[in-house]
Formats: sequence, structure tokens, C-alpha cells
Amino acid sequence: MGTKRKIINKTGQPGDRLFRVLLILLSLVLVVILMITGTKINRESYRYYSKPNELLWTIRNGNYPDALTSMYDNIAQGETPEKNAEYTAPYAILEYYEAASLLKAYTNADSGADPVRGAELALAAERCKADMEDARSRMGDLDFFAAEIDAFFNDE
Repeated sequence: MGTKRKIINKTGQPGDRLFRVLLILLSLVLVVILMITGTKINRESYRYYSKPNELLWTIRNGNYPDALTSMYDNIAQGETPEKNAEYTAPYAILEYYEAASLLKAYTNADSGADPVRGAELALAAERCKADMEDARSRMGDLDFFAAEIDAFFNDE
């Protein structure tokens, strides 16, 4: 007596088929969005830093402000003279330039009638002179840049 089971072939209703097509399309869109996001994250995480030769080239062209910005970008990314000794001289030149520019600003500042402000400016100028001497001692064979920087700030 075997009872036969009738197998119903469900091809699905039109709504089910539409749902599956939409699900596949949305899945593909999601995969594309994830790929684009991954590419953008990879591009954004790329680290750029100026090499010592690039810094020296910028310094030789007299573009100290751009070189100084590059130096601080490098330091923020971990490119320090302790890690790479080739940065010692370029960073020293740029530190000398920075200290010389601050010294010029402090010596030309108007202390007015305020003796406290005058004493603070004098102290800041002395610190700049000490920073300049320290930077000059690390320049090595490139210490002629110190004379160029001094001439630049004395001509202004």
C-alpha cells in the first residue's frame, strides 16, 4: 500500500524571485562599497616623509619655511636623527633657522615701558642663542648655512 508523496515543485512566486534578485544586487553593491572603502583607507594610511637629500635640496634653494614644515611632518611620523643619522645635519640647519627667526622676533619686539616683558624677551632671546649654538654644533660640514642664515636675518 505505499502512499506516494507528491513532491511539489516550488518555483516560487513572482515576489520571491524579485526578492532574490534584489538580495543579490544589494550584496554586490555592498562588496563594491567595501572594496572602495578599503582602497581609500589604504591610500590614507600611506606615510610620506621627506628624505634627507630632499630636505637639503629645499634648504639649498633657500626655501626654509617649507623645509621646516617637512621636518616637523617627518618628526610626527617618527623620522628622527636617532632613527636615521642622515637627518642630523638637515634638522640642525632647520633648527638653527627657526631659532634665528625667533631671535630676530624677540630682539625686535617692543618691550615698551614694561620691565617684566623686557626681561622675558631678553630671556627668550638668550634661549634662542643657546639653541642656535647647539644646532650649529650638529651641522657638521654644513655649518656654512649658519652664516647664510645669519646674513639673511641681519639684512632684513
